[in-house]
Amino acid sequence: MEVQRLVDAYIIGLGDNADNTELRTTLVTRISAGDISLLELVQALGEYLASEEASRRCKGVNVLSDVLADLPGDAIPAVATAKLVQFFSARLADATCVPHILTAALALMRHSSFTGKFAADILSALLKEVHVQSFQYSTRRAAYQLVDLAIQSHPEAVTKMGDDFVLGFAQVIDGEKDPRALMLAFQIIPKVAALVDIKNNAEDLFEVIFCYFPITFKHREGDPSAISPELLKAALRSAITCSPYFGDMAIKPLIEKTTAAASSVKVDALETLAAGAHVYAPELFKAEMELLVEQIREDVMMAADDAVVNAALGTLETIYSVLSPSTPVPNDPFSQDASMSDSSTPLDYVLKEAVFQLTADEVKNPEQIGKILRAVARSSTYNCSVVSDAVLPIIVERMSGTEVLTLRRELMDILNYVLSASCDVERKAECLDADKINLLSIYRPETSVPLDKEYSVLHIVRLKGITLLTLLPNFLTENEAAIALQTLGRAAIERNEDENVNKEATHLLIQLAQSRPEQINSTVLPLFLEALNEDMIAAHKVARLLNALGSISVAASGMLIPVLRGLVMLVTAGQMASSHSQATIETVRKVLEAAMAANSDAKLNADLYAAIISPLTAWIHGLASTNQDVPPKLVVEVARALVTLLSKLETSAQEQLLEPLFSNYLAVLLSSNESIGGLCQLLPVFSAAVCSCRPETKLPVDSLDAFVSSLTVSALAGNSQIRRDVCFEIIASMLNKIKDSKLRSSLTQIVLQHTGGARTGLSVILLHQWVARALISCNDKSGYDSVRWLLEQIRQASPHAAEAAEGFNIILGEHDWAVTPATHGVFKVLAKQRFYSTVVPEITSGFQSTNDDAVKANLLVVLTNAVRHMPKSVLMNGIENVVPLLLSAIRLTGGNLKAASIRTITLVILETPETLRDEITTSIIPLAIASTTQSNIANSVDVRQAALGALSLIPEKYPYPVVHTARKDVLRALTGARDDRKRMVRQDAVKAYNKWLNLGED
Repeated sequence: MEVQRLVDAYIIGLGDNADNTELRTTLVTRISAGDISLLELVQALGEYLASEEASRRCKGVNVLSDVLADLPGDAIPAVATAKLVQFFSARLADATCVPHILTAALALMRHSSFTGKFAADILSALLKEVHVQSFQYSTRRAAYQLVDLAIQSHPEAVTKMGDDFVLGFAQVIDGEKDPRALMLAFQIIPKVAALVDIKNNAEDLFEVIFCYFPITFKHREGDPSAISPELLKAALRSAITCSPYFGDMAIKPLIEKTTAAASSVKVDALETLAAGAHVYAPELFKAEMELLVEQIREDVMMAADDAVVNAALGTLETIYSVLSPSTPVPNDPFSQDASMSDSSTPLDYVLKEAVFQLTADEVKNPEQIGKILRAVARSSTYNCSVVSDAVLPIIVERMSGTEVLTLRRELMDILNYVLSASCDVERKAECLDADKINLLSIYRPETSVPLDKEYSVLHIVRLKGITLLTLLPNFLTENEAAIALQTLGRAAIERNEDENVNKEATHLLIQLAQSRPEQINSTVLPLFLEALNEDMIAAHKVARLLNALGSISVAASGMLIPVLRGLVMLVTAGQMASSHSQATIETVRKVLEAAMAANSDAKLNADLYAAIISPLTAWIHGLASTNQDVPPKLVVEVARALVTLLSKLETSAQEQLLEPLFSNYLAVLLSSNESIGGLCQLLPVFSAAVCSCRPETKLPVDSLDAFVSSLTVSALAGNSQIRRDVCFEIIASMLNKIKDSKLRSSLTQIVLQHTGGARTGLSVILLHQWVARALISCNDKSGYDSVRWLLEQIRQASPHAAEAAEGFNIILGEHDWAVTPATHGVFKVLAKQRFYSTVVPEITSGFQSTNDDAVKANLLVVLTNAVRHMPKSVLMNGIENVVPLLLSAIRLTGGNLKAASIRTITLVILETPETLRDEITTSIIPLAIASTTQSNIANSVDVRQAALGALSLIPEKYPYPVVHTARKDVLRALTGARDDRKRMVRQDAVKAYNKWLNLGED
């Protein structure tokens, strides 16, 4: 009785569209616990399941489907499963019940009691009784899912169904149009082909599939659940190429599709042919090769779309790889002689046309011919030999008989493509050895050809050929390879009127360095180092050579240490000019950064430190010890290089390396003797080393308190700017990395207590700025005490108020090593947001409460430094309150600060233009116009570019009625800006002028 009550309530709920979750849960729970049997539920549903009224039958099956979907696997006994399968199979003839029966069958099939026989019964009924395409998508999807699940769970049952299953499934998907359902159907077909012998029904199944080719539909943008056209194309391609039985029906129509006007259809057809090459019988391709090769040749020669060309060449290579014999056979019809005979073979269709072109008076489309030959040649080692044997003798003969440089370049270009195929298959054609002398002669540099732009393409083609000869396995002797590499090296080093020759030579050396690092190291690297060591070498040549070496060392791991070691040896030998040494060390540092980004290996880091940093630091230490001047920029570059490696080392390695550095520099740093010698100029290296350490690294000092105190005293008492900056950088780094808040607070007090009796000079100002940087970054609120102290100095117009304002760039800006993420600085997520919300209101109130123009100007400097270092999300929060101050900053500041203010205003225009609607013509445009003039010393190049950027954006963000009154003044100003002495400014002015000239045309 209770089962009947629950069932009746459930049925009523279905009629009222009520939520039956509680009833379903109750039924599932009672059946799982054994209080109710599944057969009792079916008996209770009897009057509904046997009703003559379709809607009542449908509701009865709905209840059963819902319960089965939630029942655990062990709750359905085998007897009940058999009865349910029998019932479902019979009721699939009832179209009204089909949607719920399919859902129920899916749920039932997932239970362990469901056997292969049951799967066959359900599938047979589905394929015979249900016209799937007459139902809506959800039902069709359930049908496909049922078939797919049966294939996965009971493959033997599907296999036994044989032809009936294949023909039935073909009828199921016939006429399907929904991309989502087609995706399911296409994914099932390869599984069917793998399980069942489809030979007898291959034609029926193929016709159902191929009618969708090529498939296109409009993708729903922004819908993550939508099927993408690319995925659907791939699924259809897999279905078309899943069985060899489809080959004789697919190849011809696919080749016909390659003649389509649409590039996408061409590419789809070519890629499908390539996918079928490894499935369909090779004989089927042989019969159609002439037509296919002709079409591919036309696509390569004529198509402007790279995608079509790449697909055509890829298809050609794939098919010829299948048609190629595995091993050469005597008197093989593929041989060169046979290829010219009357009985055509697949290779003939390519070689005959190529030979005809190569022997013509004028070689047409040499690049395209070369690409086709390369695609065929690299399809297999055998095909590579045949192509090489057929083509190389002709090219060699023609090259020896002509002096026309254009023809020589075209022939050499084709030859390069053929040689590259030999390199790709890593097999040298036998004819290459026979023509070795001729090949070397072809690629030997011709002194009669001038090194100017007119012949640069010829030089580049020759360099590519030399590279290919070097890459050919066992072709060049050791001496010949060395000569070839020297030729490439000199081409990269020596000046050429067309810099593309130098760039191409460098690119080829990079390619060789990846496979022949030892040869590059022994042959080419000395050439570069010798060139860098020349007397009176120009700076632009040094830059070019360093860029080339940097690219080679980064691209080839085997060249990293040799190149860097060679550059360091050049520098430390002391024969380079100071500016060149600095440029070299900068290159070393950039290469190290790239190497660390690609692979930060502990052993590699240690090896690099020993090979690069140790010699550099020893060199500058030796210079400074003898009181020689070391350029500050050079010292900074050495320090930055040190940071790159030392920051990546483990704690133990860092501690080991700090010992000698402390021994060399700590006494210099803490000395009260201002004339201690040249070692003082190297203190930034010491600062970089200490700041690069991990928080866990122990410094070689007896007491942190005493160390920090002595640093503070040394910085405040001395007059050396280098000592002062280094002390503050180390103090800030230490405070920032201390995890214990009590210890950090204690050390902060030790540092700041030394400022109590000190005169408020620049050193005290700087100390507070560095303390603020250290503490604010890690979200320590005591850092704001220093910020407020600095703001008070500004409000009181103290002697160093300007320095206090400028120093906010220290608090928030970037630094090479002190308190940075790269050197393990502690940065909390909301640190900058907190600074903005705390400090900007104080700046605003201070600006509004003073009448002192100097104080206002300094507060604007603080504001500008604050906003230019804020994330956009933070800056746009409450920006309307800051805009008036930014406009004042544009009026009163100059240089970088003025440019930063203009760029902030530009960001507001970009993100929230309505915020500035009232000020756009009254304030912003006039200020931007005034900032474009060269006569005002405050308008640096950066300022002028920022102003032009703002003017260029305004017409895009504001409608014509808002800004049209300013159009005349803006165009007049931009006319002058187009004559700016800086090219970059002129370019920006032209862009802005065109936008204002066309204002209102839309």
